Amino acid sequence: MLHQLTVPSQAAGQRLDVWLESVLDGCTRSLISRLIKDGRCVIEPGVSKAGLFLKGGERVALEVPELEPMEALPENIPLTILHEDKHLIAIDKAPGMVVHPAIGHSRGTLVNALLGRYGSHLPTAEGGTEVWRPGIVHRLDQYTSGVMLVARNMAALTFLQDAFKARDVNKRYLALVAGRPRADFLEHAGWLGRHAKDFRKRTVLPDNAEGAKEAYTSVVVHERRNGYSVVEARPKTGRTHQVRVHLAALGHAVLADSTYGRSGTWPLIPLEGQPVLQRQALHAWTLDVPHPDGGRLKLQSPIPTDFVPWISSGLIPRPTK
Repeated sequence: MLHQLTVPSQAAGQRLDVWLESVLDGCTRSLISRLIKDGRCVIEPGVSKAGLFLKGGERVALEVPELEPMEALPENIPLTILHEDKHLIAIDKAPGMVVHPAIGHSRGTLVNALLGRYGSHLPTAEGGTEVWRPGIVHRLDQYTSGVMLVARNMAALTFLQDAFKARDVNKRYLALVAGRPRADFLEHAGWLGRHAKDFRKRTVLPDNAEGAKEAYTSVVVHERRNGYSVVEARPKTGRTHQVRVHLAALGHAVLADSTYGRSGTWPLIPLEGQPVLQRQALHAWTLDVPHPDGGRLKLQSPIPTDFVPWISSGLIPRPTK
């Protein structure tokens, strides 16, 4: 789980490890110190050290391990269900919802919500029916909204995971991006791997470089507006942060993406009364997958409300079936 925090002014003078322990539930000071030593903490500006005295205003990112299976607890959290049958469930994940529990973020996740709604009767990737990653077929970033699949039995989980591995899944993301692309169709085939200097990030690497994985994304431009554009990204592969990295590499980073873009909000300078987009403008819009009973299941998530002010009414047609 990646925690991205801003140090408040009242924390000035505190040690980095002491402050992190105070704001992250379940993270001990010794664990935080070990994570910092292992290079899993980045602070801007400054150099990440447990004993660093804070000034206030710094941006801190800390990667902590996920919880052990027995620690995931059921919670009564509302879920928006797009489709449900005996084999699978399609969920419209809200922006801000984390998929899996982690130290410092043990509650309010999709896994907690699934356990609260369905109990421990969903399959795990390991083949059991306990409570860890119940039925999760694929992931979305915390601040990405949209369609996610959950399998209801082991046969369906294996079937759907095999479909993703075979790239027999058509995914379309709606994104608001910086700038105005010159062409109506763009593509990027850069291989992706971890950034050499920042564990939080993925980056484009030379083909077949150590740690790099093949990736391909095509992009269709729907509309060019004042300082930004509305696009549809169609990733053929499913690498971590793939759409965000490829769009940034094309020169059109996702709006309000503080990791690969310019800022964590949009617009950069809001006008009086103007809405502010406060999360990365990426939405898993449609998903077309083979169904365990045969045929294909075509799913669509409504355009999220925080996107609506930035998209012309009726501009984007329903995806063709």
